[in-house]
Amino acid sequence: MKSEVQNKKWHALYVSSRAEKKIMDTLLAKGIEAYVPLVRTMRQWSDRKKMVELPLMNGYVFVHILPTENDRTLQTQGVVNFVRLERKIAIVRDVEIERLKQLVELGYHLEAMGLKRNYAEGDKVKITSGALKNVEGYVIKNEQGRFIDVLLESIGQSIRVKLPEEILLPA
Repeated sequence: MKSEVQNKKWHALYVSSRAEKKIMDTLLAKGIEAYVPLVRTMRQWSDRKKMVELPLMNGYVFVHILPTENDRTLQTQGVVNFVRLERKIAIVRDVEIERLKQLVELGYHLEAMGLKRNYAEGDKVKITSGALKNVEGYVIKNEQGRFIDVLLESIGQSIRVKLPEEILLPA
């Protein structure tokens, strides 16, 4: 049993758009460990505003499975395919899933303030404090301030996080 747990790997699935939460629930009901990073955001309709949870990455669900569970996972309604790199099913490193979970739990979207270090677009930086300490990413600019992209290298995706420059160092 212990070796089975050690053989489990995280993988990313392409899924039907706007069905991420439902597909996650279906996978969980089948006994497949699934994760969708959800962020709370305010949505406005003509008659009201409401706080809703939306997927951080549209069209993706992450699963923690054994190789023998691939077919059962793909047979789930709404699952399109595994994310692949060089024709092989991409393995998402545990640390990358932990980064996603930290970003979601902490609700990072901080205003940049204080000391400016004049990082340029494309500069590689390392976060120096907080729960994301030692995570590396690349600086990008945006009309709303300065952001860092936290890379999920194994699937070629990144998450954009707004952080104060005083907790960044050149990497």
